[in-house]
Amino acid sequence: MATALAAASAINGALKTAITSQAYLEGIKVKETKTLIADLCRQFYHLGWVSGTGGSITIKVHDDSIPKSEQLIVMSPSGVQKERMMEEDMYVMTSDGTVLSEPLAKPWPNKPPKCSDCGPLFLKAYEMRNAGAVIHSHGMESCLVTMLNPSSKEFRITHMEMIKGIQGHGYYDELVVPIIENTAHERELTESLAEAIKAYPKTTAVLVRNHGIYVWGDSWISSKTQSECYHYLFDAAIKLHQLGLDWSTPSHGPICGLNGVQGRHISQVSAKAGAISSIDGIEKFRSCIVLDIEGTTTPISFVADVLFPYARDNVGKHLELTYDTAETQADIKLLRAQVSLAFNKAFQICILERLCCEITDKQFSMRAK
Repeated sequence: MATALAAASAINGALKTAITSQAYLEGIKVKETKTLIADLCRQFYHLGWVSGTGGSITIKVHDDSIPKSEQLIVMSPSGVQKERMMEEDMYVMTSDGTVLSEPLAKPWPNKPPKCSDCGPLFLKAYEMRNAGAVIHSHGMESCLVTMLNPSSKEFRITHMEMIKGIQGHGYYDELVVPIIENTAHERELTESLAEAIKAYPKTTAVLVRNHGIYVWGDSWISSKTQSECYHYLFDAAIKLHQLGLDWSTPSHGPICGLNGVQGRHISQVSAKAGAISSIDGIEKFRSCIVLDIEGTTTPISFVADVLFPYARDNVGKHLELTYDTAETQADIKLLRAQVSLAFNKAFQICILERLCCEITDKQFSMRAK
């Protein structure tokens, strides 16, 4: 046993020496991975995923002769124009994050080189999911979708064709993506990302509220494909939300019905105050537009032709049934106050009109004399 362990240790040592050698770092496999990242970042920039120097990508240097867990990592830098990156701008590091190669400083106005602030989070995805690549996007869709329900800790969607592009999911499956809260500094997200990965063993992504998304796969192709599908689904959810439709249910029916249903949570709505309280204890946010009915939802004549006759025909019965209730008494009190106010205003107008007439008469009489 001891001999076997010693042999394995010697092999691992020789392997690390080989892949960290200058010859390997300058070899074709590392070079191709650097070039690939630069190409992808240009594509992602035009998709709006890495604009304003935000977002990042990292890919492992694929080499069949090296175990995936030991393969070198190439990572894009931080604070640079992602669409203008070149092969020589990349960082190369070992699987534990030790930097082996870094870019040279460029003249002003370029900033000094700095490895991606996403580095610790990328390493967590590599460690916990044995990923081959990780993409961090600041795409608008991935940011806005976390704001649709500020109290939700998950994004859920089902019965959408593009769900099939997410590893381990089919059309009828429910896709669940955990949402973690944003922090002032990227590195501070590391632990919450790790907790989300652990809590959701099936997920290949984690959303960061008001920020973006981390997506990983067993290769750069898998990561890119899934990222495209995630962004499509987020965009679909946002547009369905704008239409008042629920993206989280198979039927994609209306978000709010007469019973106050919104998404998967049933809410009880107070008709008087308009407050919403949730059965599951989570506060809900109502989204609605209040319109005057005249000339908007109905013709102007609707009030005189329909509402007034309806009120005349039903007010007596309504008062007989509810006269002693606190709500009706409050309505009567308010109505009396409105009538009193209107009467006082009308009386004041009459007095003013009478005074004006008297003044006019006096002025006319004086002129006549």
